[in-house]
Amino acid sequence: MPDLRLEQVTFAYPGDVRVFGPPGLTLELKAGATALVGENGAGKTTLTKLLNGLLRPTTGNIVVAGQPVAERTVAQMAALVGYAFQNPDDQLFQRTVYDEVAFGPRAMKRPAERVAVAVKNALERCGLSQEAKTHPHDLGLPDRKWVTIASALAAESPVVVLDEPTLGQDWAAKGRLKALVKSMVDSDRLVLIVTHDLDFVAEACSRTVVLTRGVIRYVGPTISAFADEGMIHEAGLDLPSTTRLGLALGFQPVPVGEGAFLRAIGSKR
Repeated sequence: MPDLRLEQVTFAYPGDVRVFGPPGLTLELKAGATALVGENGAGKTTLTKLLNGLLRPTTGNIVVAGQPVAERTVAQMAALVGYAFQNPDDQLFQRTVYDEVAFGPRAMKRPAERVAVAVKNALERCGLSQEAKTHPHDLGLPDRKWVTIASALAAESPVVVLDEPTLGQDWAAKGRLKALVKSMVDSDRLVLIVTHDLDFVAEACSRTVVLTRGVIRYVGPTISAFADEGMIHEAGLDLPSTTRLGLALGFQPVPVGEGAFLRAIGSKR
């Protein structure tokens, strides 16, 4: 059974501002790291908010971890979908980093001991242990992003949605994020990464969903998505420089990520 399933999902904002029209979105995803990419306004953030019940579809069905979203409240969905917002300031409201990360597990009425362990682990994995008593808004944007990621981790949910997680992150931080995504995948979680950063997609996501103008254009291995440069351009995105160079040089398969490119170069010597 897929960890996430959408069946003919349509949605419009008030005023008949249509995002997903008929026949609607149909999508199945299993555990692993999947990128959700597309141009601004494609519907990526709307789609993720449908997954946790923050928005409700006009028609169609959404099932997450075997549970129909329509039958559960937003609070109940929080146990199934950990969510890190694109703009951390839309999410952060507690007085300390610790309380921010603990808010979700506490709201789920989990035992205090379990909450303490989950928060401690999340802070350590996100490099925030020394900031536990800091007010979140006293942190810079890169660290505020990490607070939202830690909050998603602490929920211990089977599905984790990270909306533009590389925003403001330097090279080292992106490396830590890649390792974190891998650790979640190793524990059989579905990590959905909404991003314009195709360099990060190349390094961290084995599968990609391309969403353009409210329509799912592609679902499958990232390597096949990157091989179709025209589709990527239609989605308002640019391939990583190493992939573009690999295409120009005629490398097969198309190199995805710097490591793959270097291996391809080595094999030509």
